[in-house]
Amino acid sequence: MLKTAICEWLVRRSNHHITKIMLVMKLTTLFLTVGILTVCARGVSQHVTFKGEKVSLKSVFKSVEKQTDFLFLYPESALRSSKPVSLNAQNLPLEQFLAEVFKSQPLEYTIKGKSIFVSPKVAAPKQEGISDPPADTLIWVIGKVQDERGGPVIGASVAVKGTELGTTTNTNGEFAFRNVSTHAILVISSIGFEKEEVKVNKGSLKITLSKSTSELGEVTVSTGYQQIDRRRLTSAITTLKAKDILSAGMFSIDQALEGRVPGLFVMNPSGDIGVAPKIRIRGTSTLLGNREPVWVVDGVVVNDPVNIDPASINDLDFVNRLGNAISGLKPFDIEQIDILKDASATALYGVRAANGVIVITTKKGKTGAPVVNFNQSTSIVQRSHYTDANVNVMNSRQRIDFSRDLIDKGLNYSDHINYVGYEGALTKLYNGEYSYEAFQQDVHRMETINTDWFDVILHNAVSTQNNLSVSGGNEKTKYFASVGAATQRSTIRGDKIDQYSALIKLNTALSSRLTWELNFRGNTEKRDFVSSSVNALSYAYNTSRAVPAYNEGGDLNYYKRYSSSASDYFRFNILNEMAHSRNNIDASGLALNTNLNYKLNKHLNGTLLLSFNNNNTEDRTAYEENTFSAAEIRLSEYGMPADPARTTMPYGGEYRSSNVRNRSYLVRGQANFTHPVGVNKRDQLDITMGGEMSSNQYNGLKMIRRGYMKDRGQIFAPVDPVKYPKYAEWSTINNMDQITNNLTNIVSGYLATAYTFNDKYILNFNTRTDFSNKFGSRSREKFLPTWSVSGRWDIDKDFFKNSRAVNMMALKASYGYQGNMLDNQTPDLIINQGSLDPISEEYYSTIAYYPNPNLKWEKNGELNIGLDFSLFNNKIQGTVNYFDKKTENAFLDKRVADINGLTTYVVNSGTIRNKGVEIALSFMPINNLGPKGGGNGFSWRIDPQLGQVLNSILSNSINHYGLNKYLGSLNANLYNDYLTGNQTVNGKAVNTFYSYAFNGLDHKTGKPTFKNDDEALRDKYRSEEPDDVFRQVMVPTGNRIPTIQGGILNTFSYKGFALSFNLAYSLGSKIRLTKLYTATDQQLNSGVAAPMPENNVRLEFENRWRKPGDEAFTNISALIGGRDFSQTLSHWSMSYPFSYAKNMWEMYDNADIRVVSGSYLKLRTINFRYTLPDHLNKYLNIKAANVMFSAMNVHTWASKDLHGQDPEQTGFGDMIQVSPRPTYSFTIDVSF
Repeated sequence: MLKTAICEWLVRRSNHHITKIMLVMKLTTLFLTVGILTVCARGVSQHVTFKGEKVSLKSVFKSVEKQTDFLFLYPESALRSSKPVSLNAQNLPLEQFLAEVFKSQPLEYTIKGKSIFVSPKVAAPKQEGISDPPADTLIWVIGKVQDERGGPVIGASVAVKGTELGTTTNTNGEFAFRNVSTHAILVISSIGFEKEEVKVNKGSLKITLSKSTSELGEVTVSTGYQQIDRRRLTSAITTLKAKDILSAGMFSIDQALEGRVPGLFVMNPSGDIGVAPKIRIRGTSTLLGNREPVWVVDGVVVNDPVNIDPASINDLDFVNRLGNAISGLKPFDIEQIDILKDASATALYGVRAANGVIVITTKKGKTGAPVVNFNQSTSIVQRSHYTDANVNVMNSRQRIDFSRDLIDKGLNYSDHINYVGYEGALTKLYNGEYSYEAFQQDVHRMETINTDWFDVILHNAVSTQNNLSVSGGNEKTKYFASVGAATQRSTIRGDKIDQYSALIKLNTALSSRLTWELNFRGNTEKRDFVSSSVNALSYAYNTSRAVPAYNEGGDLNYYKRYSSSASDYFRFNILNEMAHSRNNIDASGLALNTNLNYKLNKHLNGTLLLSFNNNNTEDRTAYEENTFSAAEIRLSEYGMPADPARTTMPYGGEYRSSNVRNRSYLVRGQANFTHPVGVNKRDQLDITMGGEMSSNQYNGLKMIRRGYMKDRGQIFAPVDPVKYPKYAEWSTINNMDQITNNLTNIVSGYLATAYTFNDKYILNFNTRTDFSNKFGSRSREKFLPTWSVSGRWDIDKDFFKNSRAVNMMALKASYGYQGNMLDNQTPDLIINQGSLDPISEEYYSTIAYYPNPNLKWEKNGELNIGLDFSLFNNKIQGTVNYFDKKTENAFLDKRVADINGLTTYVVNSGTIRNKGVEIALSFMPINNLGPKGGGNGFSWRIDPQLGQVLNSILSNSINHYGLNKYLGSLNANLYNDYLTGNQTVNGKAVNTFYSYAFNGLDHKTGKPTFKNDDEALRDKYRSEEPDDVFRQVMVPTGNRIPTIQGGILNTFSYKGFALSFNLAYSLGSKIRLTKLYTATDQQLNSGVAAPMPENNVRLEFENRWRKPGDEAFTNISALIGGRDFSQTLSHWSMSYPFSYAKNMWEMYDNADIRVVSGSYLKLRTINFRYTLPDHLNKYLNIKAANVMFSAMNVHTWASKDLHGQDPEQTGFGDMIQVSPRPTYSFTIDVSF
């Protein structure tokens, strides 16, 4: 009838189009009304089936909760007066069922949303006409806590101020109280939100919490396997937001960690571009294994692109230009960094994580309209200058005067002197090549030329970073995509890195239960460096300023330089070498992760993660035919024919190539279970368990070719082996490609459980076990699970509930056990199969690894105790941790006679201990930003960090006693391990180095003397063991690694302006001063003390000993010549089966007086940012914008005894590295 009536009405209107529109509108309204009513009806008309006699009311509630979506909320005291229930209900509507249950109970209920609130019945007021309760009436309060977007805040703490009454919100953000005064004040708090206080003036409340502006409260911790609410954290984890630590000019996230993480120490072997820093977390846990932490990106462990052996990685002087695991990840794409430090935090990573884990989470899309962001940064890096404090060398006039003094003293010069400088001019004069007047003119020219080698070799470098991203999405699908291009220029001319990268992240809900996430990362880069053998920066530091770079015509000035390997002179110019001796590294990486998450119910979900990573690295080094290096190999000058009987490279140059491909796969299945339990659901059980299979493979190919001709199309000249027999001999041995293959497969299972009691006590247990193809049968303990137990007590919830001073205080403790095994140790003999031996004409092999079937696990046990706190309305926040980590059965190298085929053998024979304190604080002395942190007032924040690590070797049962007669020449340089800090000594820290004990300058000659170095001790030392002798002539002089590192960050903000500066400090390390005597071993062995004429000399020689009595004022040795000098050239211990020094000058450069403090305070970064106000953004039609000026490595305060030497340059290496240079950057960031 309705349809007929409508149609008749439509006919009367006689308008076909209007008829159709009205019909659709009315039908739509009808259907929507019916649908809404249906949904509302379903909400309260769910049916319940129950049968029971004298069943407790609580049991009835549990039955209803299982059959419906409703949750009962009630104070425990309310059920004490409840009566047993006897009821037989079959598919009864919920409202009707509840009416039957409560009809004889002294209780009443209220339904709000999906919650049923139960409370004792209260008699109705006797007076009539009163709609609002009196001021002192006790009322029933129902509320909901939500965030700024309207979403429920789950687990928020709701307390009645001044009372013991408190509860937490349910999964819908709801809570309820009975018998609350209308004068009462509710205190609502939740991690990540500002605390709110709300007056109770009505029975129903809706409370909105604002995001917290405090750092400790606004983040969720990621361990790679789990996302943990910080209030449930039982482990030692430091969390950083990338935006808070990054500065313009930083091209890798590891550059930003210095001074920002307590217990994490950063050491920079070089400040040049592309060099990976050394990172130690809580000290050194292994002596032979890799000491670097594990890197994890978006839940997947990432590997170094090139498998560098641990000995090189651990070497503090090793400069890694090949990159580390995160070299291809641009900082702009990073959202958060979590540093996992204790055994509880790292347990799920198994045997790989004894050195800590750094978890990186990249950015992802957010719900909302698309946001396009463009970020551009330009940086200028300042080169070194002679006026810098750390360049302490002579100018050209001083160097000429020094040469005159050398000649006057009669010091011996090499027979193969380079004909430059004052010595070269004097030689020409003696040889009659020009007159005395011409000689004087030449010397005067050299005195005034003052070549600026730093300007010749270095320049102020300009680098750029460009990043473009887009993000957005809706409730179903979110996306984030970015592309970036970066160009880094080194202060060394010609050195650069060009990098391109992309990131795509997609997260979509395939259904109400199933979500899918896709993560793609890709990068490619080209690195172009001067070959390390050229050592351009050392040349700039060490070359006399009296040597010209260009001749008078403006062309390159070549001089004859002696080659010790070729025993001949060849022309040399550093700029020619830099241009034609290049090291090129091409690298590319691809990572693809996909993650499926299925939500079985509100308590249980499962994930399946699939990951694939592929890295390719091609490392090429070429010495073109016109270089000094090629001439040394060719044994002839460029352009001159080579001697067929002697040369190993008749034509062209040398080309070296190393290609490494790294592929890794990961399959992980994981189940996550979370369920509230206990009274009022205030207890919670969390279980994460899973298993994974991973495979990591390195395939390598190395080759060396000679006859390389770059200018002729990069071809290799053919060589006649008959005409050039030495080339044929070299080619037979070296011209063989080397293929390597390293495969590691691991199957693992893991479990993490946590139980929260009464919302304030948490107990956690983690365990993992690994099975690998690397384990084999090499140990009697093949199975060693990693495990940890930890706990947390929220002290504030017991003792400071209503305290205004204490906002949060929690005590944490953990203990865990981890194992470690070296990949290169196996139960079987491993050999390197060599090529054909040209003499025996048979194939040969060498021993790679000795069989080691009884090697046991290296075991690490760690205790951690920590305190987190927030005081005075979050104005003071902090974390304090104490840790004690002990490594037993540590791997050590035992020296063996080379008759075994190897000189060392790995054994379990050491105990290492690392203990220390970590302190991270945050102060907010001034905060006028308003309650939500979004105001324009002035604020000042201080974030000091401190990490102390005390390291020691408790036991080292290895001894080499009784081996002297077997070791022979092997012992010749054993003392170098003491000098460089590579020797393990009981009771000393790892990397403790020794130095010769200086005993002053000789009164008559000014030469250095040393304690316990008298030749009269020859017979005594001959009967003693090497280690005993070394410890008598040397003394421990410190550790190469600092014991304390940290930083102090200050941040000021006012309206749209923000200024921050970070001071980084390092304390406790010792370093050697740069060597005074740069003469080569060949010079010293041939009786030559004087530096080569092309070499510069440090200004310290200006204060050298010149006459008897000067030893009271200086420790700089005299210039010694003649017989006195010849006596210093070969140390008398060189005649032993072992020696402790080559000569007196080696002893002097490594004496204790040449050791100074490496402690420093550095102004690491300064950032000044201006954020455009909203009205200006609206005028420009953009969403947001800011501009920033940044400065890095601004100034360093260090010991005056360094004489300007950079404290981060350890002085142990032969090469001088680029120090961290001042960098100034300008950045613009715009969002559309």
